[in-house]
Formats: sequence, structure tokens, C-alpha cells
Amino acid sequence: MKVTERRLAIWSAILAGVSLAVAIGFNGLQVRDSAEAQRQAKLATELGLLTQLQSQMNESVYARVQFTPEFRALRSGKRRQLSRPAYRATAIEAANMDYMAWLFNNGYLTTPRSDALWGPRMLCEYRRALAPGLEHPAQDLPELIRFLRSHGRQFERLGSSC
Repeated sequence: MKVTERRLAIWSAILAGVSLAVAIGFNGLQVRDSAEAQRQAKLATELGLLTQLQSQMNESVYARVQFTPEFRALRSGKRRQLSRPAYRATAIEAANMDYMAWLFNNGYLTTPRSDALWGPRMLCEYRRALAPGLEHPAQDLPELIRFLRSHGRQFERLGSSC
């Protein structure tokens, strides 16, 4: 009788060990699948945010286009400052870009290569309109300046010509 009890105890221990191993394996698969689902949800959220920001940036750049002659005159030295409507349009665009740069700088936008997609445009807009059009661009756009300092050379290597 003792031999049968001993065999039963051994088989019970083996069965418990196998059950535990299977449970740990399934649990690991669930954790992995959950992490992948979270990564996909984060990516979808980021892409939605980037799409909204792209739309806002397009609108603000379009609002500024009508003042292109003022910017040309400003950059050539024929004009000292922008008109109020041109300055307002520039300030709105600057605020949008500074916010986008803040999102990149603080790790809220981590979609692979998204900075390479929007960064060159941000650099060009800064050079064409924001730096010449704003009175104090370094003070008004701290996040954009930080973003461009950390990525500017990379954007220029991408062939960004302004």
C-alpha cells in the first residue's frame, strides 16, 4: 500500500508541475499578446494625433500663405516687421509647431520615423517664417528650438531644402 501511495504522490507532484508549467506558459502568452495590443493601440492613438496636428499645421500655414510677399520683404530687409494679420497667422503656426515639438521632445510621439517626416517641414517653416516673423523666436518657441537643435542636422541630411 505504501508503494501505491508513494507512486500516487510522485504522479501528483509531476502532474502539478506540468500543470504549473502549462499555466505559466499560457500566462506568458497572454502577457505578450496584451503588450502587443497595447503597443498597437498606442500607435493608433499617435497616428490619430499626428493626423490632427498635420491638419492644424496645414491650416495655419495656409492662413499665412497670403502674406508671402511680406515675408520676402522681411527676409530681404525691405520691411522691418510684419503686419498685424501676418504676425497673428505666424503666431498661430508657431504655437502649433511648438506644441508638436513638445510632444516629440517629451516622448509622447514615438512612432518610428515620425520625427523624420515632420521635422524637415518644421525646420523649413522656422527658417522661412517663424524666425524672421516673430520678435523673440527663441523665447516664444522653446520646444521647437530644442527639437531643432537636437535633430536639425539629421533633417538637413534628409535633403530638406528650404
